[in-house]
Amino acid sequence: MLLRFRAVCLLAFAVLAGMLVACSNSTTSPVPRVTPTPPIGSTPPPPPLKIQHVIFVVQENRTFDNIYGGANPYPGADTATSGKTSSGGTLQLNPVAIECTYILHPLQCEQQDPNNFHQPWLTACNAPTSPPFPVGQPAPCAMSGFDKNQTGLDPGVIYSYAERSETKPYWAMAQAYALGDHFFMGHNSESYTAHQYIFSAQSNNTVDAPAYPLPTPAPEFQVITPWGCDSPTGTTTFLLNPTTGQETQTPSGPAPCFSYHSLADLVNAKQGLSWREYAFSICQSINALDVNKSIRNSSQWPGPPDVDCPNINPVNTTNFRMPETTFLDDVSGPNPTLASVTWVLPGPITSDHPGVPFGYCGPWWVANVVDAIGKSKFWNTTAIFVFWDDWGGFYDHVTPYVVRDVAGPGFRVPLLVISPYAKRNTVVKTNVEFGTLMQFTEQNFSLGTLGVDDASHYLNNLNDFFDFSSEKPFVPISIPNDLLCNDTARTRAGTAKRSKWLRMIGDHD
Repeated sequence: MLLRFRAVCLLAFAVLAGMLVACSNSTTSPVPRVTPTPPIGSTPPPPPLKIQHVIFVVQENRTFDNIYGGANPYPGADTATSGKTSSGGTLQLNPVAIECTYILHPLQCEQQDPNNFHQPWLTACNAPTSPPFPVGQPAPCAMSGFDKNQTGLDPGVIYSYAERSETKPYWAMAQAYALGDHFFMGHNSESYTAHQYIFSAQSNNTVDAPAYPLPTPAPEFQVITPWGCDSPTGTTTFLLNPTTGQETQTPSGPAPCFSYHSLADLVNAKQGLSWREYAFSICQSINALDVNKSIRNSSQWPGPPDVDCPNINPVNTTNFRMPETTFLDDVSGPNPTLASVTWVLPGPITSDHPGVPFGYCGPWWVANVVDAIGKSKFWNTTAIFVFWDDWGGFYDHVTPYVVRDVAGPGFRVPLLVISPYAKRNTVVKTNVEFGTLMQFTEQNFSLGTLGVDDASHYLNNLNDFFDFSSEKPFVPISIPNDLLCNDTARTRAGTAKRSKWLRMIGDHD
């Protein structure tokens, strides 16, 4: 049994800023347009130079079926109401709350958080043969091993979909803009790997969360122990062999501090462009730029974290802003500002991470981010990509469309493309992945390429998401009045900064 550490959540959350924008809810949803699936390997032409701002809004740990599937699924999307099991049977997808309702019982909250490391991914995939899988071929996953993913966990947690009452803003965004229902993780692991792919299109052949030296850091340090160059001395990683696809069974890989470049480095090299990251804490584990030496060891980094790494005090520099709610102030303030390329990372109760015990604020938060841009002077020159960093251990029925390499792509997650040039009320069937978003950004700003998976000829392009022939006005996102992201939820989060639930926990595979 190997001890692995995962970040269930990172730290308490400051009160979100911004104004809720309400619009009327129609009793009948318009029928979305559906685009066909283009062939694999189509050459992506450079997008028109109408986009001056690209924003990545990154949420946590949900599959497409978990957000848009289940009973009464999203119209026109490739969804499931039930899932295959390893015994050849089926299980109906069960509605579950995004939040954990057992606030006084954190262990029960953890039982709402399925395993989502690389080995559970292989188990859920349930391919008839072991890796490596033939590159360039459709992934051989039977998508029927999810019930074997985690012993002792109720399959109703894994075979599930999020309560509709909690995800109404995500449905409203899909109805107003373009929804990608064949968008895949660039990797086949969890958040540590995911966020490197979101910033750098690779993870240095590492998977799963880093392993901290024993004894583990003190509880107050564990709250938001960084996964990067600021990790405790002696931190190691798990390696995925790029040829055989075999994962090391002991954390014998290098410390999580690497020399490869990120998309932020490409932006730095282009005169007249800028980048910025908004995060709850500069040293939270999902801040993947802490992995990149070129950023971490440069003057752009705000400075070394405190000894116990709480970093509760705000950071306001050219490239880093914390907490993440500062985004709303920057865009909507008296002197509005927006970088050329922006990453918006979530806080604990805004992340959609399973088992959050203080309220389902993720949809509320994303709607406020989108509305802030829509009401700003930046709307006519912006493309917003809202997506989830990994599968979270939840069921999805769609097989990855191709084998790019042993690291991916992984399972399907939702993608929302929001822009004055995004097609409206459209479900897009184009097979794309994390690297496609990187590639779009590189080509839009003529940045060159990171040259890793974002250069793959299997990535296809985003042409079916956009119509650059004309600009379209902003459609405000409806935020239901009954959405439980209220003062009580945020106060509970604020008063639980050192609660046992907010810690790095040991997880045995």
